[in-house]
Amino acid sequence: MSHVVYVNHPTNKAMVHDTNCGKYTYRRRDETINGYWSGTFGSLEEALNYAKGTGKKNVDTCAFCVK
Repeated sequence: MSHVVYVNHPTNKAMVHDTNCGKYTYRRRDETINGYWSGTFGSLEEALNYAKGTGKKNVDTCAFCVK
């Protein structure tokens, strides 16, 4: 299972999602006015490490798709 990270600048958050998550699959583009979607990661651990490395204050996983 692959994972991605959405980095949101205004909320100072990096959120890890599964690539099957509707928030990711229905995105309109990879970069938005508020942030960007990362590339894919092969494991949850890799995605979490990337999210932590963004320097965002809030790092978390999506409550809907990452269990």
